[in-house]
Amino acid sequence: MSVSAPLLTIDNLCFDFDGQTEKTVNALELSVKKGEIVCILGASGCGKTTVLNLIAGLLKPKSGSINMHAEAGKKNSIGYIFQSDPLFPWRTVEGNLMLAFDLNKSLDRNRAKETMQQYLSMFHLNSQILTKYPTQLSGGMRQRVSIIQSLMFDPELLLLDEPFSALDYYTKLSLEEEFCQLVKEKNKAAILVTHDIEEAVSMGTRAFIMSGGKLAREFHIKQETQGLDNTRGTEEFAKHYREIWSELKTIISG
Repeated sequence: MSVSAPLLTIDNLCFDFDGQTEKTVNALELSVKKGEIVCILGASGCGKTTVLNLIAGLLKPKSGSINMHAEAGKKNSIGYIFQSDPLFPWRTVEGNLMLAFDLNKSLDRNRAKETMQQYLSMFHLNSQILTKYPTQLSGGMRQRVSIIQSLMFDPELLLLDEPFSALDYYTKLSLEEEFCQLVKEKNKAAILVTHDIEEAVSMGTRAFIMSGGKLAREFHIKQETQGLDNTRGTEEFAKHYREIWSELKTIISG
């Protein structure tokens, strides 16, 4: 696959739940390339999470197409990171992180452990937590472990459904920074559903407002190179924030 070619293409996607008179997703179009973080904002109930569930294969489209242009031989091309971590409480952190190996014995165990250590370092986690259980971790540590658990399957596209919303502000900013760095370094792609305009502007390369079952308005966000903390203080950040808030407010109030 060429560097500029889309990893994901969605064409004329439609979906409605049984008994609905209006479509939750209506003729939705989207393409995502590697290295991108695409953010989707919108009012509660507008269908943002439904779009993620359709991409993940948890729901079946009524019409339209979703195509992943994954690398040849790639089996686990999509990872899903939820607001509430899916860690198994009866497994240690290491047991949770080695789930990919347990489900696919053809993987090299030593290589899997090396990969695990690399991600622990990337997300600033000490190896000592490997023997702990999820209930013994803070919320921020649990969410880091949850992200690493998904990454251990080596997905090319990551779907995130408000994964940082329940965290304290400092932990949230740290995780956002670490995740953006991961996408760049590992050449992944991500789609992030969020209600947080600051999060969308600081993390996203593009942001969409969803309304009427479509991605109604697109914003191209200029990415700064000095880190998320400094990005939040720039005039460019304030400009994007004002534009998105103005449009979002109009759509929600209308």
